[in-house]
Amino acid sequence: MTISAIGDNGKAVDWWFMYKVAGKSTTAAGKKRPTLNGKPVVGSEYIYFDARTPAKGKLVLSPNQLDSKGALPNTLAQLYGAAAVANRDLGWFFYNDENPIDGKVNGSRGHTKGVLAFDLKSNTAFWLIQSTPKFPLKGKYGFPRTGMPNAQTLLCISLKDATVAQAIAKQMVVAQQPNVYLASKIPTALAKSPNDARVKLMQDQVASGNTPVHVIVPFLSRAGTKFMAIAKNRTWGLDFYNDLVGPALHENLEVETWEHDPVPPAADSDKTHKVVDMKAVNLSALGIDLQWPEPDDHAKLAISDQGEKHHFVCVGDINFTIAQRKRGGGTVAFQCEALWQSLYKILVAVDPPARPARVAAKKTAARKPSTTKKKSG
Repeated sequence: MTISAIGDNGKAVDWWFMYKVAGKSTTAAGKKRPTLNGKPVVGSEYIYFDARTPAKGKLVLSPNQLDSKGALPNTLAQLYGAAAVANRDLGWFFYNDENPIDGKVNGSRGHTKGVLAFDLKSNTAFWLIQSTPKFPLKGKYGFPRTGMPNAQTLLCISLKDATVAQAIAKQMVVAQQPNVYLASKIPTALAKSPNDARVKLMQDQVASGNTPVHVIVPFLSRAGTKFMAIAKNRTWGLDFYNDLVGPALHENLEVETWEHDPVPPAADSDKTHKVVDMKAVNLSALGIDLQWPEPDDHAKLAISDQGEKHHFVCVGDINFTIAQRKRGGGTVAFQCEALWQSLYKILVAVDPPARPARVAAKKTAARKPSTTKKKSG
């Protein structure tokens, strides 16, 4: 059975990205309860881009609704149903710090959400990185109603082969330390390989101890696109975006994540790069009259600043907050100029003209972390 990312058109694609709109969106003028194509916005709408989009293309409003049709249900349909259950070459696991089966939040595991799947016979695999709590569901595809109000980001990649899935799993075991709440049976060929990282995760086993860990894994998609998985564990201690992602990419970053805790200052470990926390998303530049503020955005997104030599897009599962220094998590970085251009146009800064060019960042003291317990986001 060949598995892969499946695009909006129902066909295999090297990778796809979607930005689910916030159900709390307003129009650019601030009007509540906006409409798209004559229908009220409910939060199942999304803008979409995949590897087949032309070089001068852009994010577009999908004609599909994420809770019923399109790239996300198309992709996950490969893991549901009798054929998938009967396939003893197929392995997969769902992970989320907010378990959709029992509703519990596992704060000791990584702030990670996604799906890793592989088929040993066809030597194919895909990885879904996403930001929706309590998803995916058990038994059959569905999108949680609790995920509708806030915006979400999702990236799905057809991996070069099942060995790449193994390399990603190794990183997960020691760094992201995901909360695996549902998995397939262990493929027959791996039944006697308990040390295979994929098997460990399918049995919800991760590394223990307090050793600080960060891991960077370059990998390829099936069509040869270069990606970089960047991750850290809960005891790494520094800020993920300032002290790991920015220096790893040698880039100033703009970050759009769920801001419900104090945000780190624009300080970094190499004293060269800085991170700007974006404050809203406005789709007007794409011809879509919708906007939402950062508190309604559950995205885990970072992009290179405009003044950088290379323009990276980073999609992950960890927020740009001080509190998340105590959680494992990661992001996946890659270059796609057309997608970057679309994202740069829709992210709104605190002061739009103040988006920084490349400048040396001054070290500043971090604000005291919040001691208030927050729901996972």
